[in-house]
This record gives sequence, C-alpha cells and structure tokens, in this order.
Amino acid sequence: MPVTKLIPNLVTLVGLVVGISSIRFALDSKWEMSIYCVLVAAIIDGLDGKIARMLNATSHFGAELDSLCDFVNFGVCPAFITYLWSFQQYEYKVVSWASITFFIVCMCIRLARFNTMILNPIESKQAMVFSTGVPAPSGAILMLIPMILDFEITTSAYFEDFSVRGHTLLINIYIIFIAILLASKLPTISIKNLNIKPEYISLCMVVFAIIIIVTVIYPWYMLPIFAIIYFFSIIVCIYISKKL
Repeated sequence: MPVTKLIPNLVTLVGLVVGISSIRFALDSKWEMSIYCVLVAAIIDGLDGKIARMLNATSHFGAELDSLCDFVNFGVCPAFITYLWSFQQYEYKVVSWASITFFIVCMCIRLARFNTMILNPIESKQAMVFSTGVPAPSGAILMLIPMILDFEITTSAYFEDFSVRGHTLLINIYIIFIAILLASKLPTISIKNLNIKPEYISLCMVVFAIIIIVTVIYPWYMLPIFAIIYFFSIIVCIYISKKL
C-alpha cells in the first residue's frame, strides 16, 4: 500500500489526539485550552476527508475511523469538559449527568445516521442542498457556547455579578436542546453544497479573510455570534426546504 493512502487516516488520528487532549486541559482547569483543542479537532475533521479525496485514498476503514474519532472528539470530550466546568459542584449532579448522557447518545445517533446515509445515499433535492440535523463538529461547538460566553462575561466590568457557570439548570436545558438538534432530521446549512458565482469569488475570499482575522483576534466574541447566525440559518433552511 502506498504511504499516501495512509495520510488521511494519520490526519484523522492527529485530530483524535488533539481532541482527547481537551479533557486533560479540563482536568487542570485550563478551560480555554480545552476549547482550542476541540476547535482544532473540528478543523482537522474538515480537512481529512478532503485530503483523502485529493489523494484518491478514500476507504471504508477511513470512513469508520473518522466516525469513531468524531464521536470521541465531539461527543465525549465536550460532555466531560462541560461537566467538569459547571456540573461538578452542582447539588443535583444526577440531573446534569442525565443531560450530558443524553447529549452523548444523540451524538451517537447522529453519527450512525450519517454513516447509513453514506452507504445508502438519498437522491432528493433536499439531500443535495442541506445536511440532516446539526453536524457533529457544529453540535460540539454549540454545546460549549455557555462556557465561551463565561470567558468574557466574568471578566467584563458590565457583568461583575453575573456568571454563566452558576446557572446550571439553564445550561442543562440548553444542552438537551442541542442534543435534540443533533438527532433531529431538520435541514441545516451545508457549506460543501454552497455554490459561488465566479464574479463573486474575489469578494468572498476577502470577506472570508476578514472573518478569519477577527475570529483569531476575538475568538470568544465571534464564536457566540456564529452560533446565533447558525441558529437563524436553521429556520431559513426549514423555510427553503418546504419550498423545495
């Protein structure tokens, strides 16, 4: 077997190592580093499939490995990070553990359905335009939004007496909501299915570069903004899918 055939799988394993490291940083209460690990794992997850197609190295083994790594990186890791961050001191730990477990189960269902759709693709206009349910990396990042909000709110002079971390019941409800979106069959935006007209390519590249620069400088402000935009995009996708 040519070495190039192994490169996509090695990239996937690198993503797994980075994702698992988020738990290690969470155990040391280095919450920002934990978030960075999940974000990097999400970026790597978006690259390994493209690398496999570029090298003509796609395989069933690679698809299964990618799915298992996604379950760990975007199902187990965010759940443990959130539990260690907010729920460990919560009086009703069993409620928080139930919401965390529900999130992991829904992530597992979402990935199992995704694998099934790869083996038996549905030929429909909706399937060609939208994703079914919230993708695993997006679900993981959305779950971590309360923690990301707390990074800036707790250090802000305007919210000295407010802490997201302390509102455990609301965080539990939010996690259950995200879990339902994962397992649902709601149409969600799919970037890989978006097409850009040639005359707008330069403009899109400039806008994308600006967004990346601002996100790198102010990540804890931009990620919640992206989350809000993503929630609104689901409503738009539902409306468009009904038209289709």
